[in-house]
Amino acid sequence: MQYFTLIGGFIGFVLTLAASILSGKELGTSVFNATVGCVIIAFLFRGFRFVTEYCAQQVVSERLRLRDEENAAAAEAATLEKSQADETASSTSNSPA
Repeated sequence: MQYFTLIGGFIGFVLTLAASILSGKELGTSVFNATVGCVIIAFLFRGFRFVTEYCAQQVVSERLRLRDEENAAAAEAATLEKSQADETASSTSNSPA
């Protein structure tokens, strides 16, 4: 979490400082604007990371749910097939030959 916040703060500081200097503002004003940009972009990166982790968690849980459903369906099909085989075997053993 800290890594993304730090990277976002650094990017925000550099971009805001460059934009402020290129727009012709004084150095003190540019540094103040860069500090504000640093904080804002750092929180935006933090939020972006939170959303990304949430979406990744949802994808993983959905895939696990689908896998569990497929396994349950396969187990049910195997049980049904076994019970049909048992019925066939018992009906053939009970019939007079």
